[in-house]
Amino acid sequence: MATLKAGFGRADITPHKGGRLVGYGGRDEGNTGANDPLLARALVIEAGRDRYALLSLELCYVNDETVKSIRQALGQRFDLVAEHVHMATTHTHGGPDDRMSDNWDRPLAEIVGDAVGAAIASLQPCRLGSGSGFLYGYSINRRWLDRPVDPAVAVIRIDDAQGRPLGVIANYACHAVVMGYDNLRVTGDWPGYAARYIEEDLGPGATCLFFQGGAGDINPLVEGVRQQLQGERTVRAIGEVSTYYGSADDADVYNVGDRGGGTFQECEELGRAFRDEVLRVSRRIATTGSPGPVWAESLRVDALKGSDEPVPVKAYTPPYQLLAERPMEGERFRSVEIALLGIGDTVLITEPGEVFSETAVRFRAGAQLMGYRTVMLVSYANDWLLYLPEFDAFDEGGYEPGWAVTLQISRRFQERVWNLIEPRLRSRAP
Repeated sequence: MATLKAGFGRADITPHKGGRLVGYGGRDEGNTGANDPLLARALVIEAGRDRYALLSLELCYVNDETVKSIRQALGQRFDLVAEHVHMATTHTHGGPDDRMSDNWDRPLAEIVGDAVGAAIASLQPCRLGSGSGFLYGYSINRRWLDRPVDPAVAVIRIDDAQGRPLGVIANYACHAVVMGYDNLRVTGDWPGYAARYIEEDLGPGATCLFFQGGAGDINPLVEGVRQQLQGERTVRAIGEVSTYYGSADDADVYNVGDRGGGTFQECEELGRAFRDEVLRVSRRIATTGSPGPVWAESLRVDALKGSDEPVPVKAYTPPYQLLAERPMEGERFRSVEIALLGIGDTVLITEPGEVFSETAVRFRAGAQLMGYRTVMLVSYANDWLLYLPEFDAFDEGGYEPGWAVTLQISRRFQERVWNLIEPRLRSRAP
């Protein structure tokens, strides 16, 4: 078996002061500067003649045109195969629009290429392993507060040949919205804090790539939110899909979707809690120089709704100002990318949008039954179709399915994805 090699790299993608922040409406005045830097983090894995690049970008989302430009740039600079380049965002709502070129002095694709170049330059024989843990008490189902969240924390650890840590990939489901619409400072939100804390503890030069899990219906449960939930007010879910401690027509209401008032101290709180669990998992992982076959597949699925699909009774129309941020694009959704990356008994499943926690749990359980030990559902990857809800959520209504209905996304999307990837996963099962 060929020697497995790995290398990590980073590049600063902090935007210029004054550029518009995305993730909330009503912040057209632009950012007032950076609270913390935004980074592009890269991991390059070399297995025999094949190289695979994984990118974690501290942005809210990454659009199809940006993905194409990055893959093209990496192909030209490093001869990387497009289907072997996968990128996902941490989904910070304190970041810039990836399509606005004046956010940076150079094209974003070039800056990201610097991170990949550093990773390639640092390629060395490595040892690799993976493991799982869980983190409760820091996330909440924002649609149905009395329904489960996905607590899974999945970790891939990469060491050098002597067993010293080079870096980790860490996966967890929780929206990066500790900082709300009233924040005008550039920030990586809680995942940015967590990644830096993890890197500090792993040691000099170590890198942490963070990938969001099924966070589409999951919000942070930090101190400010806890205090609101423990008050004497009616509590309403985002999109007003459910109500607690009162009735839907009460005047004095706290909406879980209202993220005003978040603090950077709360980013630290969640970041440290996640750091602690990632390191706990990482310490128990046994790495090996022969983890098993490395493989990747890039698949295409039809995201558009069929002519036989009814319009949900509780259809929700997103606010006009948010529609301007993501116009209807119709036929482009006819073929969207779903990518798989396997390393021995570990597999990453990527989707180009906001996936619900129920989907992540279901896909993980299905893959585990096939023999995969560690399963990462990576959302916000290789494009952005906004929300990709579960089938039943369309009739339940609310904010997230409302976007899918507006963009004509099929309620059968996740069924189509599983039917597409299930035979591929089974054929590669360890």
